[in-house]
Amino acid sequence: MNKHRFYILAIIVGVFCAAYFIYVGQLDDCSVASTNQVSYQFPNPELTTYNMGLYLDINTRTLYGTTIIDTINTCGKAMDELYFTAYPNAFRNKSETPAPDNAYYCGFNEGWLRIDSIKVNGSKVEYQEEGVLIKTQLPSALLPDKSIKVEMAWKAKIPKLAYRYGSKAGVYILGNFYPTLNVLSNGHWQNSYNFSFANPFCFHVANYIVNINLPETYNMVSTGTTISILAEDKGRTIYWVKADKVRDFCLVVMHDYQESSRQIEGWNIKCYVPSNNIDISSRVVEQSGQIVDYYSTTLGPYPYPDFKVTFVPIKGFHGMRYSGLILLGEEFLNLGYDKQKKEFIMAREIAYQWCYTMVGTDQLRESWLGEGLANWLAYKYMQNNLGYSAPDINNQQGVTLSKQLQESHLSWEYYSTANDGGEAFWFGLEQELGEEMVIKVLRSYLADYKFKIASTRDLLAIIEKEAHKDMDYYFDKWF
Repeated sequence: MNKHRFYILAIIVGVFCAAYFIYVGQLDDCSVASTNQVSYQFPNPELTTYNMGLYLDINTRTLYGTTIIDTINTCGKAMDELYFTAYPNAFRNKSETPAPDNAYYCGFNEGWLRIDSIKVNGSKVEYQEEGVLIKTQLPSALLPDKSIKVEMAWKAKIPKLAYRYGSKAGVYILGNFYPTLNVLSNGHWQNSYNFSFANPFCFHVANYIVNINLPETYNMVSTGTTISILAEDKGRTIYWVKADKVRDFCLVVMHDYQESSRQIEGWNIKCYVPSNNIDISSRVVEQSGQIVDYYSTTLGPYPYPDFKVTFVPIKGFHGMRYSGLILLGEEFLNLGYDKQKKEFIMAREIAYQWCYTMVGTDQLRESWLGEGLANWLAYKYMQNNLGYSAPDINNQQGVTLSKQLQESHLSWEYYSTANDGGEAFWFGLEQELGEEMVIKVLRSYLADYKFKIASTRDLLAIIEKEAHKDMDYYFDKWF
C-alpha cells in the first residue's frame, strides 16, 4: 500500500513540475512578454537641459556656438566616456555627403562642425572625431546618480546647399546643427552615423534654452517659443527661445519672409513663406490646424503651444520634421503641384509630431516604427476627412520590418521596408482588429511612451494587451 501511495505521489509531483517548466518556457519564448528588469536610459529626458548661445555670421556662413548640457548619470553604472553627434561633419567630403548632387547648386561646397573645447564638470577633456561622432574620454569616472555638466565651444560651416543642413537664397536651414548627446541604453550607445538617405538618429527629448544672435535684416523660426527679442545698436537682433521636452532643436534663418498665424483649438499655428507667396500662407495655416486637431482628437493632444510650417529650398526630401516644426519644399508653393500629394505629405509630416517627437524610436535599427505609422496616420486623415481611398497593401506582404537602416543599400529598398511595409503592417492590423481597436492601441502606446523611446517589442506588447489575445499569428508575418 505504501509503495502504491509513493508512486501516486511521484506522478503528481512529476505532472506539477512538468506544467511549471512548460509555463516558464512559454514565458521565455514569448516575443512580446513584458519584463521586470530595470531599464537604464541616459540622458534622462526629465533631467536634461541644453543651454545654447548662437551667433550667425552670414558673410562667412559660419555659426558660432556655445553649449552647456546639464544632466545626471542615469545609466546605472559609472561612465568613463561620452558620445555626441556632430551631423554637419557628414558634409565635409564630396564622396561622403548624404545630399544629392542637385542640392549643390554651386557645385560641392563643404560643411563641418569643429570643437574648440570641451569641459566635463569643469575639467577639460580630450576628444576624438570619427565621421559624425565625437567621443570624449573622461579623466575620471562619472558615478551613478551624480550631476554632469558638459560645456562646449564650437563653430559650424554652413555649405551652399539646398538640404536639411545648408543655405540658399538667403535661407539658412539648420537641422541637427549642434553637438547632441547620444543615447546610452542598458549599456549600449546608440550612435548616429552618416547615411545617404533616411534619418540616422536616435535622441532622447530634453529641455532647451537658446540665445540666437542674427543680423537685423533676417528673421527666424525655430523649435519652441520665442520669449523675448532684443534689438542691439550694432545692427543685430537677439532672440531668446525656450522649448521643453523636445527631441531636437531646429532653426531656420531667412531673409524677406512673412509670417501668418492663427489660434486654432488653443494652439498657435504659424506659417512662414517668402514674401511673394504670402497669399498661400493663410490656407496652409488653416489646413495645418485641421490636421493637428484631427490627430489630437484621435490620438491625444498635441503637446506644444506652437506649431509651425516653413517653406524652404530643399532637395532630396519633400519635407522634414522636427519638434514643433516641419519644413516643406518650395515646390509646394507652385499652384500646379499635385493636390493629393501635397495633402498627403503635409499630413504625414505633421503625424511625426506624435510618432517621432512625442514617442521616439531608434531610427537606426527600427525605422519602420515611426515611418510606417506616419504614413498610415496620413492615409487615415485623408480617408476620414478628405474622402480618399486607402492604398493597396497586397504587394507588401512578406516584407521583413526588422531590417536595420544599414541593411538597406538602396533608398528604394529602405522606403519599401520602412514606409510602405510599415504602413501595410498597420492596414493589416486594422483588417484584423478594426479601426477602433487600432486607435485604442495607439492611444495606449502614445500615453505609455510619451516623451520616451519605444521599441517594436513595446508596441507589440501593447497590441496584445489591448486585443486581449495572442497575436503571434499576425506578428510572424512581419518579423
